[in-house]
Amino acid sequence: MRINYQLRELEGEQAFFFLSKAREVAKETGKEIISFGIGQPDFDTFSHIKEAAKRAIDEGKTGYTESAGIPELRETIANYLNKRYGAGVNYKNVLVTTGGKTAIFLAMVGVVQRDTEVLIVEPSYYAYGQVAKFLGARPIYVPLKWMGKDIGFELDLEEVKKRISPKTSAIVINNPDNPTGNVFEKEKIKALFDLARDHNLALISDEVYDYFVYDGDFFSVTQLGGWTENSVLIQSFSKTFSMTGWRLGYLAAKEELISLLDTMAVNLYSCAPNFVQWAGIEALNGDFSPTYKMISEFNERRKLLYNRLSEINGVEAYMPGGAFYMFPRIAQVLKSTGMSIRDFVFRLLREKGVLVLPGNSFSSHYGEEFIRLSYATKREKIERGTELIKEFVEEHKKD
Repeated sequence: MRINYQLRELEGEQAFFFLSKAREVAKETGKEIISFGIGQPDFDTFSHIKEAAKRAIDEGKTGYTESAGIPELRETIANYLNKRYGAGVNYKNVLVTTGGKTAIFLAMVGVVQRDTEVLIVEPSYYAYGQVAKFLGARPIYVPLKWMGKDIGFELDLEEVKKRISPKTSAIVINNPDNPTGNVFEKEKIKALFDLARDHNLALISDEVYDYFVYDGDFFSVTQLGGWTENSVLIQSFSKTFSMTGWRLGYLAAKEELISLLDTMAVNLYSCAPNFVQWAGIEALNGDFSPTYKMISEFNERRKLLYNRLSEINGVEAYMPGGAFYMFPRIAQVLKSTGMSIRDFVFRLLREKGVLVLPGNSFSSHYGEEFIRLSYATKREKIERGTELIKEFVEEHKKD
């Protein structure tokens, strides 16, 4: 048989690849691995959400549902977006998906054509470029501007403008950003929206970390007047409610696009699990205090990780404004040890039992000088892990 050649173009998620490597090292060496790798809240799903799922199962809500999602959940999502952001949407603007990745896939299917170009603000989550390639489009990466350790990264709108061409079909941004932790201010989001509108492009805004903002306010694309005309919102329950394994997400856009993607959804996955959708209703309508408690704890971990990394000679750490990642520059460390970024990551894992991700999992422009650390892990592990990183750097310095 002939295998679809486009599948050979795709790459898997490095976080899962390194998670597998960490398990191998733990088995081979007996080391307890301290993981700063995969981006998953270490909090259990909140009890009232679990109870809602149990009730739904007991009530027999285990069969197929409408492919776009049960009307009750679509209405709840629309009301939530209107209350939180003044989005001005109704249930017809909402499509329920099996997680954020499915929402990314459907959003790209909806607005990206073969032989076009997709501008992706990077360092970025890997899936955007992979889906673009699978659809026969070319990902064009627009690097954020590195401003140094005291500032971190900034979005340079001129870099975006320079890469817009007659072939461009969409602009993709993750706000707050994985892996940098950047939170893009209102002026930058408005400028991207205007660029997209003026060039008849789609703006795909992935806002799954919208609650994880520690300094200042978050501005959603859905707060802009007329946003549905050229924008698509990607959202997920995974982070805000610590529901990663439940696989529940959604996208919001203009009614015409949602209607067309509904047909794609029924062909792709039929529907999101019935009882999980009822749990989603409880998540949005229920008590948010566990979410705020989790975010408060993540903020303390953020400060702790920043302080500990700043103590390591050669590590240029900066304080991210959102999400739960740090993306420090370690160019001086690599120079002093004679290691490549991959050498550093693999040797740190094998010798010290500490997992970080290489920057080239997220960026071609910055990937060889940066690492990503998730601080969705306990404080004691952050303290011990950074201590081991410091030991590793000191042991391998070539004076």
